[in-house]
Amino acid sequence: MRQKRNEKPGKHNTKSKLAETTVISPSSNLEGNIETDGTLIIVGSVTGTIKCGYLEIMEDGNVDAIVEAETASVAGNFEGEMICKGKLTFYRTGKVKGSVSYGTLSIESGGLFDGNISKFK
Repeated sequence: MRQKRNEKPGKHNTKSKLAETTVISPSSNLEGNIETDGTLIIVGSVTGTIKCGYLEIMEDGNVDAIVEAETASVAGNFEGEMICKGKLTFYRTGKVKGSVSYGTLSIESGGLFDGNISKFK
Protein backbone atom coordinates (compact mmCIF):
# COMPACT_ATOMS: atom_id res chain seq x y z
CA MET A 1 0.00 0.00 0.00
CA ARG A 2 1.38 3.36 -0.96
CA GLN A 3 1.55 5.92 1.79
CA LYS A 4 0.11 9.40 1.24
CA ARG A 5 2.29 12.41 1.72
CA ASN A 6 2.20 13.78 5.30
CA GLU A 7 0.67 10.52 6.58
CA LYS A 8 2.67 8.96 9.40
CA PRO A 9 3.67 5.30 9.12
CA GLY A 10 1.25 2.98 10.92
CA LYS A 11 -1.57 5.53 10.83
CA HIS A 12 -4.74 4.77 8.90
CA ASN A 13 -6.83 7.35 7.13
CA THR A 14 -9.73 8.00 9.53
CA LYS A 15 -11.73 9.94 6.96
CA SER A 16 -13.27 6.80 5.50
CA LYS A 17 -16.34 5.70 7.47
CA LEU A 18 -17.07 2.15 8.48
CA ALA A 19 -20.67 1.02 8.25
CA GLU A 20 -21.96 0.76 11.80
CA THR A 21 -24.91 -1.21 13.11
CA THR A 22 -26.35 -0.53 16.54
CA VAL A 23 -28.90 -2.92 18.03
CA ILE A 24 -31.22 -2.09 20.93
CA SER A 25 -31.88 -5.59 22.30
CA PRO A 26 -35.30 -6.98 23.34
CA SER A 27 -34.62 -6.56 27.06
CA SER A 28 -33.39 -2.94 26.69
CA ASN A 29 -35.35 0.22 27.53
CA LEU A 30 -33.41 3.26 26.37
CA GLU A 31 -34.35 6.86 27.10
CA GLY A 32 -32.39 9.71 25.51
CA ASN A 33 -30.76 10.74 22.25
CA ILE A 34 -29.29 8.39 19.67
CA GLU A 35 -27.23 9.67 16.74
CA THR A 36 -25.40 7.49 14.22
CA ASP A 37 -24.61 7.63 10.52
CA GLY A 38 -25.13 3.87 10.33
CA THR A 39 -27.98 1.45 10.92
CA LEU A 40 -30.08 1.40 14.08
CA ILE A 41 -32.11 -1.76 14.75
CA ILE A 42 -34.62 -1.57 17.58
CA VAL A 43 -36.01 -4.74 19.11
CA GLY A 44 -36.47 -3.24 22.60
CA SER A 45 -37.91 0.16 23.58
CA VAL A 46 -36.61 3.66 22.85
CA THR A 47 -37.97 7.02 24.03
CA GLY A 48 -36.33 10.28 22.97
CA THR A 49 -34.75 11.48 19.74
CA ILE A 50 -33.13 9.44 16.98
CA LYS A 51 -30.99 10.57 14.07
CA CYS A 52 -29.59 7.81 11.86
CA GLY A 53 -28.88 6.58 8.37
CA TYR A 54 -31.19 3.56 8.42
CA LEU A 55 -33.79 2.83 11.11
CA GLU A 56 -35.38 -0.59 11.47
CA ILE A 57 -38.06 -1.08 14.14
CA MET A 58 -38.55 -4.83 14.48
CA GLU A 59 -41.88 -6.52 15.36
CA ASP A 60 -41.22 -6.41 19.11
CA GLY A 61 -39.72 -2.90 18.96
CA ASN A 62 -41.42 0.11 20.54
CA VAL A 63 -40.35 3.65 19.72
CA ASP A 64 -41.78 6.91 21.10
CA ALA A 65 -39.51 9.51 19.56
CA ILE A 66 -38.68 12.32 17.20
CA VAL A 67 -36.84 10.63 14.33
CA GLU A 68 -34.76 11.81 11.39
CA ALA A 69 -33.56 9.00 9.10
CA GLU A 70 -32.43 8.54 5.53
CA THR A 71 -34.37 5.26 5.23
CA ALA A 72 -36.72 3.56 7.70
CA SER A 73 -38.85 0.45 8.10
CA VAL A 74 -41.45 -0.20 10.77
CA ALA A 75 -42.59 -3.71 11.70
CA GLY A 76 -43.25 -2.83 15.37
CA ASN A 77 -44.77 0.20 17.12
CA PHE A 78 -43.84 3.81 16.45
CA GLU A 79 -45.34 6.93 18.00
CA GLY A 80 -44.05 10.45 17.46
CA GLU A 81 -42.64 12.48 14.60
CA MET A 82 -40.59 11.01 11.76
CA ILE A 83 -38.76 12.61 8.86
CA CYS A 84 -37.58 9.97 6.42
CA LYS A 85 -35.79 11.54 3.47
CA GLY A 86 -35.69 8.30 1.46
CA LYS A 87 -37.87 5.21 1.48
CA LEU A 88 -40.23 4.63 4.42
CA THR A 89 -41.80 1.18 4.71
CA PHE A 90 -44.63 0.12 7.05
CA TYR A 91 -44.80 -3.67 7.21
CA ARG A 92 -48.04 -5.58 7.87
CA THR A 93 -47.24 -5.78 11.60
CA GLY A 94 -46.24 -2.10 11.83
CA LYS A 95 -48.31 0.38 13.81
CA VAL A 96 -47.49 4.06 13.32
CA LYS A 97 -49.11 6.97 15.14
CA GLY A 98 -48.03 10.57 14.69
CA SER A 99 -46.64 12.90 12.07
CA VAL A 100 -44.64 11.40 9.20
CA SER A 101 -42.76 12.97 6.28
CA TYR A 102 -41.30 10.66 3.61
CA GLY A 103 -39.43 10.58 0.31
CA THR A 104 -40.99 7.33 -0.94
CA LEU A 105 -43.70 5.41 0.93
CA SER A 106 -44.63 1.74 1.01
CA ILE A 107 -47.38 0.32 3.25
CA GLU A 108 -48.02 -3.42 3.29
CA SER A 109 -51.57 -4.65 3.62
CA GLY A 110 -52.32 -4.80 7.36
CA GLY A 111 -49.92 -1.99 8.30
CA LEU A 112 -51.66 0.64 10.44
CA PHE A 113 -51.19 4.40 10.31
CA ASP A 114 -52.96 7.06 12.41
CA GLY A 115 -51.84 10.65 12.00
CA ASN A 116 -50.56 13.21 9.52
CA ILE A 117 -48.49 12.25 6.52
CA SER A 118 -46.70 14.40 3.94
CA LYS A 119 -44.15 14.11 1.15
CA PHE A 120 -40.62 15.26 2.14
CA LYS A 121 -39.51 18.31 0.19
